[in-house]
Amino acid sequence: MVLSAVGVVIGAGGAVMLVPLVYSLVAGDGNSLAFALPAFGALLFGACAFVFARVQSTYVSGRDVYLIVVLSWVGVGLVGCLPFIISGLLGPMDAFFESMAGFTTTGASVIATPEEVAPSLLLWRSLSQWAGGIGIVLLFVTIAPLVGFGSTQLYSAEAADPVPERLTSRIRDTATILAGVYCGLTLGGVVALSVAGMDPFDAVNHAMTTVSTGGFSTRSGSIAAFDSPAIEVFVAIGMLLSGANFALYFQAARGRLGRALGNVELIVYLALIAAGTLITAAVLYEGGSRFPLALRDGMFQTVSLSTGTGFVTADWKAWGSLSQGVLLLLMGIGACAGSTGGGIKVVRFVLLVRHAWQEVFRLLHPQAVTLLKFGGRVIPERLRTAFLGFFFLYVAALVVGTLLMTLHGLPLGPAFGSVFSCLSISGTALGPVGDASFFAELPGSAKVILTLYMLLGRLELFTVLVLLTPEFWRR
Repeated sequence: MVLSAVGVVIGAGGAVMLVPLVYSLVAGDGNSLAFALPAFGALLFGACAFVFARVQSTYVSGRDVYLIVVLSWVGVGLVGCLPFIISGLLGPMDAFFESMAGFTTTGASVIATPEEVAPSLLLWRSLSQWAGGIGIVLLFVTIAPLVGFGSTQLYSAEAADPVPERLTSRIRDTATILAGVYCGLTLGGVVALSVAGMDPFDAVNHAMTTVSTGGFSTRSGSIAAFDSPAIEVFVAIGMLLSGANFALYFQAARGRLGRALGNVELIVYLALIAAGTLITAAVLYEGGSRFPLALRDGMFQTVSLSTGTGFVTADWKAWGSLSQGVLLLLMGIGACAGSTGGGIKVVRFVLLVRHAWQEVFRLLHPQAVTLLKFGGRVIPERLRTAFLGFFFLYVAALVVGTLLMTLHGLPLGPAFGSVFSCLSISGTALGPVGDASFFAELPGSAKVILTLYMLLGRLELFTVLVLLTPEFWRR
């Protein structure tokens, strides 16, 4: 069952690779073989796994679910790195790092000058982020019945929504709706960026990496390289929309606009971005920038880091400590659940704050019975403990990862920043973290650790960590 499911996902990854293969053939950049071999190999593997390992049982155990999800992500990461290796662009470890940074939408890169990379390889980088944004497994659940079992458990493990709300009675229909919203945002991004003046190739690439909040760019200077206020505005809007829960768009389309706009998490998400924009703009204005430029730069970087995209229009690392601290805080909080963004998610942040306030209230009123609510819904105690457990694991993972990176000779600041950037799937932090040269110069073992943290951040800890427990392997 596990082999069949993972095989289909890897086969789907091979099918996606046919797009840059066709582009390479049309452009004649000499990389067609680099895509043809892994693409057809993945398709063959997927077909064989589907035919020979297919099962008819509709039951999927919890162990199988977690194993399928994790192996699927690692599998597509391994297949996705092959074009970089075969083309001679990157070595095996750097290629795997780049591939996982793509599929997990982290955006960390070892390629310093994308302008010198073949267009088909740049297209594959963007496609990997686009596919990873919607979720390889989320796309898989729409075809899971073909494999022979249901997909409810897979959706739950992949979506990682702290307060899940199913849009339809059938999980496959829910996944199809979310994919439709995702494709709609992508198409809208292509049109908007083309109107703003981007050439078609750049527009397609940046639309895919914007809606996925991945941040890969075809330019070494990121969005700043285009020097266009219109492009910056459209990209910022795209990141802002992609950081919201996709389920809200479906509700709005069904005539429930008031309910969608009144969503508590959405309101807090927008309020945090507004506050971050005003603070950073005020600091920049106080530092001598003209207010329109200060507001423009502050808004763009706040949205970019809050959603974990990592696009830049200014050197935010050179801003004042207050601005840097606010941006890092927002990057840690992240975007909404049910979006492509990273961080701990706004819903968890809200519930953690409310839980802390309740504990203070109970000190004054020990006999009081307080209910933890969110959006008018009472949160069960099981979810309360899950939020607290997640936060503890998040902090513990940062501590352990930082210590592991210091063993590679990194100073404490860059060690923490590299782990934080990967766990929050933003790909950037203070100092040199985020620069291609920083990641490229890390030893192979450090890159393995960071790729693991990318996976932890993308699947939100529990799905990956459960595989590391002895109980998982006991029957």
